[in-house]
Amino acid sequence: MTRCSACGAFAKSNPDELEFNITIAPRTLARISELLTTNEPPQEAELVILRPVAEKTAERLACLDAEICRLRSQLEQLEGERAALRKYHAQNTTILSPSRRIPAEVLGEIFLWSLPSNCVADIEDTPWVLTHVSRRWRAVAISKSSLWYRIHLDFSTQPEYPLAMIRTQIERARRLKITFYGWQQGDPRPQVAMLQLLLEYSSMWEELNLELTKDLVPPMGCRRFPLLRRTWVQWDGADSQVAVESVDFFRRATSLVDITVFSEYRFIPTLLPRHHQLTRYDFDAPWTTHYELLRSLPNLHEVRIIRNFERGVPWPEPGEPIHLLHLQRMCISHVECLDYLSAPVLERIAIYNRETVETGSHLERFITRSSCAVRRLCISGLPDVHSTEKILRQHPSMTELALSIKDGHKDEDIELDLLAAFLARFTVSNSTGILPHISKLDIACEHADDITYPLYLDMLHSRWNAPEYALEDAEFLLPNAVAPPDPESVARMKTLSQAGMQISVSWGHNARVRGDQWFLIPTRA
Repeated sequence: MTRCSACGAFAKSNPDELEFNITIAPRTLARISELLTTNEPPQEAELVILRPVAEKTAERLACLDAEICRLRSQLEQLEGERAALRKYHAQNTTILSPSRRIPAEVLGEIFLWSLPSNCVADIEDTPWVLTHVSRRWRAVAISKSSLWYRIHLDFSTQPEYPLAMIRTQIERARRLKITFYGWQQGDPRPQVAMLQLLLEYSSMWEELNLELTKDLVPPMGCRRFPLLRRTWVQWDGADSQVAVESVDFFRRATSLVDITVFSEYRFIPTLLPRHHQLTRYDFDAPWTTHYELLRSLPNLHEVRIIRNFERGVPWPEPGEPIHLLHLQRMCISHVECLDYLSAPVLERIAIYNRETVETGSHLERFITRSSCAVRRLCISGLPDVHSTEKILRQHPSMTELALSIKDGHKDEDIELDLLAAFLARFTVSNSTGILPHISKLDIACEHADDITYPLYLDMLHSRWNAPEYALEDAEFLLPNAVAPPDPESVARMKTLSQAGMQISVSWGHNARVRGDQWFLIPTRA
């Protein structure tokens, strides 16, 4: 072991370099090497040589152990000092953190961006958790009323919620956007108690998503909703509609502009305010109900006309059409609805196609009657390839096409065959090419869990590369798929995107949500 002349530290020696001042003949060294590889006992002459070596190495080991102990103690002392200093440094750095100097207005906006899509009443979730970080954060969070306005309650997943917590949240808000999913199979008492609490503040409601049970209907009937602008109502099963004759609590919602009521199991009339400002409605109802609604709602900008509860009832003879002067977007479950309407500024129409009805003739008469320039056509079901092509040829204003291929019996083979037929027809070759004016082409295949992406991408490439073809935007949806496209297909999509095409592919839940938007179904909380 040697000592450094600069710092005084000791350096370990290599065992092979240790000098014991013992002269050993080569023959004896060979004998010692032999003993190291066997279990033979050493002879007396060999012991005379080996004992001094063992004594000297023992002395050296003792010195090394002592030095290691000293250095280990010194290391522990240094590590303790470092830990204390690191803690002190972190405390001072925290004081200097820029986050402490963020203006309250900016900090409040940051808090808003941290809100989840569903603000569940949970002390460990935003916005509640923000009130437990520091005094300043608590003050900013409590003063930011927009942090507290969304209330999401789902009694099918959580049978009971703390009333005091929800009351505190309401008192911190200035307006309320409420999602309330009742559960017909659950205990009605906590559900009714929570709804009654919310109804105490009905004057603050701006949006309402409500899944009703039969026990939740009576409390709704005695309140006013002066600020309510948007609402979505549905029922939790057929039993939830027992003994309910009408949805009449919106008669006091004088600010209502957007309403969706999905009866599904049994038609229940919805009574609207005498004086209203509705610009959108979405009902599943008999045609007579739709007809009266459309006649009484001259300011509609968007409508979903879903005819239901009239199996076998014939369509009445069309008379003077209803003139919807402001209607821009329309979705219809039956193309026959068009025979009763006129919409001169309509831009977008979505149709649930039925094989037994010829869509083109009804659509042609409607467009002629309305003198409108429809820009986007969406068709769901199993539309005929050539009939769809004919519609698009007759109406060059239709530059956007969305096809949602969906078989009512969930036959994947039928869907894939129709998809292949559409892709083949829309592929541009040296000898054929159709509808060069289409600038946006959206396709969904409802029940297929996988497709041959090359066929789809071949079609896109052919239209992108063909001269005088307008395609610049494409979207593809696979709601039933669980896996993304293969790497080779992803690379081809990236090439198209880099060349300038807007291309999007979605699968699973995201595809289902996006497909709903094609047919004017809004995304709910």
